[in-house]
Amino acid sequence: MDENSLIKTLSSVYAPSGMENTLFDVITKELKDYVDDIFVHEKSNSLICYKKGSGKFSLMLEAHVDEVFMVVTDILKEGLLKFYSNSIDPKILPGSKVVVHGKEPITGVIGIKPYHLVKKGEENRPYNFDNLYIDCGLGFEELRKIISVGDYVTFKADFKKIGNYCVNKSLDNRLGVYAIIEILQRLKKIMHDVNIYGVFASQEEFTSLGAITSTFSILPDLAIVFDVTFATQNEVSNDDGFELGSGPAIYVGVSGNRDVVNELIETATKYGIPFNREVGILSHTDADKIELVRSGIPVALVSIPVRYMHTPNEMFDLADFNRTVNLIKIFIENYKKPGDLNGEY
Repeated sequence: MDENSLIKTLSSVYAPSGMENTLFDVITKELKDYVDDIFVHEKSNSLICYKKGSGKFSLMLEAHVDEVFMVVTDILKEGLLKFYSNSIDPKILPGSKVVVHGKEPITGVIGIKPYHLVKKGEENRPYNFDNLYIDCGLGFEELRKIISVGDYVTFKADFKKIGNYCVNKSLDNRLGVYAIIEILQRLKKIMHDVNIYGVFASQEEFTSLGAITSTFSILPDLAIVFDVTFATQNEVSNDDGFELGSGPAIYVGVSGNRDVVNELIETATKYGIPFNREVGILSHTDADKIELVRSGIPVALVSIPVRYMHTPNEMFDLADFNRTVNLIKIFIENYKKPGDLNGEY
């Protein structure tokens, strides 16, 4: 993977919840020659692509576009910004570079007291949003001309290849976005029975707005959701995560239709694609909401392991991504009509 890779572009765009349209031009450029239609679901700010198949059965491939973010809560006389987030652990923020999305984007840093000046008893001081500030190198009056309370703050993009892996912000869930793009591109010259909708959905980090409204509009016969899951790392064992390089995680739980999940597992096994079983009750992804739409949508969840989730340096293994794409491409190519599976939808 080089510095010009698509995942670098996708993960470097700033698209916090509610601002997902900043990524639509990139997605459209990649898919305009591979699908039959592309349109924006205006009310939810989601992008939908359609690729016609030879039959009537419809499959929705869904991934959320939005990334975690912070918001400006106050502009202080000292020229510092107060901020808050309910999806980012404040303990990881000291020393981070961020982008504040005001009338124009400006870079800031989240600084703390130099260690030399830390007094006895302050060594283990917990950091939270009450004692963290963003410094943009500007004074109060300069900041007020550019920044307003309520403006978004995101991690600053910095895509790097480190050893065998790649890191950047917002791999959750630009890896899912990338997977759908790659699958649709690979299907260009392949005849498939199923009609495919690629849904790039808004606001998964909060309400699953895009997933719910897009599913209501499309009413697919089946949905496959792409997201990320926890990889093993320091203090995350095999009980809670999956080894990087071990393949995608197929969700086995209430949020996954058993017939579809079994078909995915059988496909991976037959074609020698390494995979993991992620066992749970609810997945806490868009899959939980999609399965509840109207009279119910059969859904499966396939996730790519990522280390250091919701930090500026999420990490993944390209092998896991490629195996995810191969699995779903083969699944679509060989898809059996619903009546051929164990049970009816």
